[in-house]
Amino acid sequence: MANRKTMALRTLQLAYHPLLAHILAEDSVQLISQSQFSCITDKELGVLFAQLTLPVTPHPTTADQYWLLAPCPVFFLLHKHPSATTLQIQIQIYPADDAESVIRTLSFIAPSLHYGLQTKPLQNLSKRHQLAKQHHQSVPSKQKLSLLTKTSPSAIRH
Repeated sequence: MANRKTMALRTLQLAYHPLLAHILAEDSVQLISQSQFSCITDKELGVLFAQLTLPVTPHPTTADQYWLLAPCPVFFLLHKHPSATTLQIQIQIYPADDAESVIRTLSFIAPSLHYGLQTKPLQNLSKRHQLAKQHHQSVPSKQKLSLLTKTSPSAIRH
């Protein structure tokens, strides 16, 4: 059974599990510029980190270091924010014996489920934006959303 722990980001020592590093070796990711996420406020950053739980296993030879068991590009992106060092992150600590099954589940099964659920993310984002504005809710500007999605504001439409 896995144990949950909260720790300060500044003390977290994290590296990819060797098996996961091998599996992710040819993943393609878009590079994110500093300006892309500098529009995220400290409060928004805190909310985003509060929603993250990193699946890890203890490093076999180095105390206080963990091996990450899933690709977590959002974590690595947010971790670069200047205010991130003041925040905490939750980790889910799995026994070393469970590492391969957790890697398999989180590297293949979870992305397969997410893909099927997010076939039109920009359309969904546009509809949410429009409905929130109709209810006079405060929403991020389309300019801010387009900066985060690396698109033009006109791409966020339905």
